[in-house]
Amino acid sequence: MSFKEHLWKHRRGLLVSAASVAALSLTTAATLGGFSATIVNPNNTFASGTLQLEESLASATCFSAGGASPQTVTAANSFTCTIINKLGNALKQVPGGTPVSTTVTLTNVGNLAATTDTLVAGTCAASASADNLGFTGADVSGFCSKVDVTIDDTTPGAADKCLYPVVSTTTACNIATSGSTGNLAALSGTSVPGLDVLGVGQSATYKFTVMLDPSATNADQGLSANIPLSWAQT
Repeated sequence: MSFKEHLWKHRRGLLVSAASVAALSLTTAATLGGFSATIVNPNNTFASGTLQLEESLASATCFSAGGASPQTVTAANSFTCTIINKLGNALKQVPGGTPVSTTVTLTNVGNLAATTDTLVAGTCAASASADNLGFTGADVSGFCSKVDVTIDDTTPGAADKCLYPVVSTTTACNIATSGSTGNLAALSGTSVPGLDVLGVGQSATYKFTVMLDPSATNADQGLSANIPLSWAQT
């Protein structure tokens, strides 16, 4: 064997050895790098509660979210309920006549307890009644003050009995003595105090009683009073 052949054989051996070492190194690195550990958390949830009111009168029911059944909740979470008349839709009333009472039930149907419950009255307005046969009294501006009104909390165990016009913890309201302080004109723009704060699933009942005041005159014939009343819960 010549010197060149011997040198080439030696170099080839070195190359093979180097390649073997490199391959071993890669194998070792790949084996050590194969260790791993993994934790997956697929259920990371967060949910809001629901604060919802239900008002009912006999077979009529309204929800704060809207309609007569649970609905998609809008940003306002407010519904205008036209099928419940707290004043009983009383017609053909006479001065000092028989009082008309209507009891409504308010229920917290959400999954959060309320911190406040209020009843807010809008402004009373009078107009010609629908059944006056064209005979409309002249006392349109003063008619709201001739409609006496009381509001009782009839919920069993309620702390307050009479809520309007005077809060009483012992006796129910007396429509006959409500007089000038307990009428739709005086109620306008006020918030009724003493309402029950409703926990989850709890209900409260409220009785609204109205009567045409004995002081009403012929100028109060053929008139109708309307006052917006809104429940609010936070």
